[in-house]
Amino acid sequence: MNGNDKSSGFTLVEIMISLAIFAVVSAALVRNASMTVHQTSMLRDRTVASWVAENHLNEMRFVPREDDNFPSIGRDRFSVKMAQRDWELVVEVTPTENINMRRIEISVYKDDDPDAALVNLSSFIGKH
Repeated sequence: MNGNDKSSGFTLVEIMISLAIFAVVSAALVRNASMTVHQTSMLRDRTVASWVAENHLNEMRFVPREDDNFPSIGRDRFSVKMAQRDWELVVEVTPTENINMRRIEISVYKDDDPDAALVNLSSFIGKH
């Protein structure tokens, strides 16, 4: 063997730099995956919340009532179960310029977060 031969391999500095790069890239990938899971969950919740609001509006339109399907003015709160989850609905009925028409505002909240509405649905119901 010759004394001038250097063993091939990585130095400690090169290994430390590659580990630092790997740590930064790994952290970015984990953060990106976490954000994707959160966004998917929010999208699912908003989709189901919109179905809850639309179902309630259709019930208001088509379920027979004593007053000919015309909702009374006021604000009501309901609890609904859909997709193995409880939802809170706030329904506000207000008058319009046309006495035969009412404005309906439906806000849907997750049962565990009553401060932030996931969906707000606005519509009108006319007298039959």
